[in-house]
Amino acid sequence: MTEAWIERWQEGRTGWHEAGGNAGLKKHWRATGRRVFVPLCGKTPDMAWLAEQGNTVVGVELSELAVRAFFDEQQLSYDIIDGGLPAYRANEKPITIYCGDFFALREVACDAHYDRGALIALPREMRPAYVEHVNRLIPGDVERLVITLEYDQSIAKGPPFSVAAGELLSYWPGLELAESHDDIENGPPKFLAAGLREMIESVWVSGESH
Repeated sequence: MTEAWIERWQEGRTGWHEAGGNAGLKKHWRATGRRVFVPLCGKTPDMAWLAEQGNTVVGVELSELAVRAFFDEQQLSYDIIDGGLPAYRANEKPITIYCGDFFALREVACDAHYDRGALIALPREMRPAYVEHVNRLIPGDVERLVITLEYDQSIAKGPPFSVAAGELLSYWPGLELAESHDDIENGPPKFLAAGLREMIESVWVSGESH
């Protein structure tokens, strides 16, 4: 998984990336003044949007190429701070991205969680370990907004993977469905090429974000 993820960024196979950010986040996120954890963040502009709402953002991303691309595209300068994982800290906005293995991260001191591209990036067998580590890093009831996809995996193969509502709620029972719609027009090109005709995107929220 680790090498495959880096190869995807090197080869530009990032069909799940939303260049304009996620509309569901902008519609349903209400919290401000939080430290928001964004695991497997890639170069999503959602981090800049969250910071603009008055939050501090802490991301973690395996691909150094993606981390540097985020700062370049957002026109942010940064310092690199050595530690367990190197931390890229923006100078103009309260955004820090740790570059390295998510499972090697030991502390984030966050009280909110945004997941648009992490859970759905992982195959079924890896998702429980991911959730367990998230809950270890930010335990208890926290602000949370999670975006999932559901589609027929007999037609198209992930990533991004289909995650059913029942599975998601087994991880975080406090989530409630805020919105659900067919988003196939924004689906990865490989999904459309495979003949997939429906891809349901759902926005799940808890805390002030509901």
